[in-house]
Amino acid sequence: SQFCYHLQQYRLVQKPSMVLEHHPGDKLFIDFAGKKLSYIDHQTGEIIPVQVFVACLPYSDYSFAIAVKSQKVEDFIYALGRCLKDIGGVPQTLVPDNLKSAIIKANNYEPTINQTLEDFANHYGTTVTPTRPRKPKDKALVENQVKLIYSRVYAKLRNLQFFDLHSLNQAIKEKVKDHNQTRMQRREYCREEKFLADEKYTLNPLPEQAFEMKYYRDLKVAKNNHIYLGIDKH
Repeated sequence: SQFCYHLQQYRLVQKPSMVLEHHPGDKLFIDFAGKKLSYIDHQTGEIIPVQVFVACLPYSDYSFAIAVKSQKVEDFIYALGRCLKDIGGVPQTLVPDNLKSAIIKANNYEPTINQTLEDFANHYGTTVTPTRPRKPKDKALVENQVKLIYSRVYAKLRNLQFFDLHSLNQAIKEKVKDHNQTRMQRREYCREEKFLADEKYTLNPLPEQAFEMKYYRDLKVAKNNHIYLGIDKH
């Protein structure tokens, strides 16, 4: 028993952990929830599953959630733009997980960022700092937010039916607002109060024009000396 005890203590020392100190307006953690929500197509009656985008500001723990059709680049950028509009500003850096819509090739030192996300960051005057691959502690706060979204949003919507994505997002918005206005444990304030008092004014202003998607393709010239643009069929 003594050997096992000292071996356990030694292993704990070999993998130390520290508490990260977050500053107001510094980062925005981004992730997709593992569980899906759904709505019913009122024309066909088909149940359509949707992905849930979750983001939080680590300093105030102020959170945001929205349902989108998929994790594709278009839906990811749309959800991210709605998030920045909701919080009313732009943080210094965006911290996404290593999903394909954000990061093409994960790496601890020089990750390859999706060109569309890089254009989005340049348009909003911010940067992208992805988490290290297979290091969940790098985004522990947004992982915790996903768990809270499960209990405070998913659980309260499980017995309700929605017939379009807009009505589902309206319900999600109301439940997330209640979540942000709920008093935190061992704190005398809620997330919204902390955000409005100490963090919102530190965010950079939003650009005047909304971001427009750009599509990139590596195309070859065919034998007839033409290039075919598949998206535009031109």
